[in-house]
Amino acid sequence: MSAADKAAASALFKFFDENSDNTLTFDELKEGMTSVGSKFSDTDVRAFFDKYDKDKNGIIDFEEFLALCIDINSSDSEKAVAALFASVDKDGNKSLSHAELRAGIAAYTGKPIDD
Repeated sequence: MSAADKAAASALFKFFDENSDNTLTFDELKEGMTSVGSKFSDTDVRAFFDKYDKDKNGIIDFEEFLALCIDINSSDSEKAVAALFASVDKDGNKSLSHAELRAGIAAYTGKPIDD
């Protein structure tokens, strides 16, 4: 995975992580995937979750999420991630600044971002 792909996965992980605890619950993963346009069924998301929750502790950490991202290699998910990234990358330079990431997360969650 390239550095750019890992950075995009990190931004996506932070976006999905509603309570900012650096882990994803099943509901956070399901809601996050739906919010970026993925068309996976609940059964599919559960299968992903169970497969990549390697330590079976009921949450997905970032390393487990990276493995999931690498494995989901469908055009629908790629298009959804690309669309999300493009909508947040306001200056179009293919890189997310801190300000763009903050604004994007605030726009999608409807919640102010406090550092």
